[in-house]
Amino acid sequence: MKIKATLLTVALFITIVSNAQQITKKDGIYVNEDGQKYSGVYISYYQGEAKEAVYSIKDGLENGSVEFYYPTTEIMEQGSFKDGLKHGKWTRWSVKGNKLAEANYSKGKKDGKWLIWDELGVKRYEMYYTKGTKTGIWMMWDEKGQISNKKEY
Repeated sequence: MKIKATLLTVALFITIVSNAQQITKKDGIYVNEDGQKYSGVYISYYQGEAKEAVYSIKDGLENGSVEFYYPTTEIMEQGSFKDGLKHGKWTRWSVKGNKLAEANYSKGKKDGKWLIWDELGVKRYEMYYTKGTKTGIWMMWDEKGQISNKKEY
């Protein structure tokens, strides 16, 4: 029984690989081997077989969720795109899984609250943007979590 299951799995893998389309990115647009704009999921890999990123693509542009991975397979960053531009909340983690940053974008521009933590989980920066321009009160903390600087924009 195990041999049949293994052979079926290998046959399915070969079928999927042989029918897989070649997707490339040309001038910022994802296209298939016929040069047509691609829609679907696009997965890139590091040298070898470790997954590097998983993109949602629509009409040749990044649209929807994206995940980036460390070569060691841990998730590095999650975010989303709209019409090829960063849009919405983006979060980054260390290899150990500690949150390092939260950022917000609107139509490719920094927009909203940004937070940065160090590897030990201490909040180090709190920043604000409006349509790509620095705004509000920016705060900085030292390694002990004490406010070290404030700046108003």
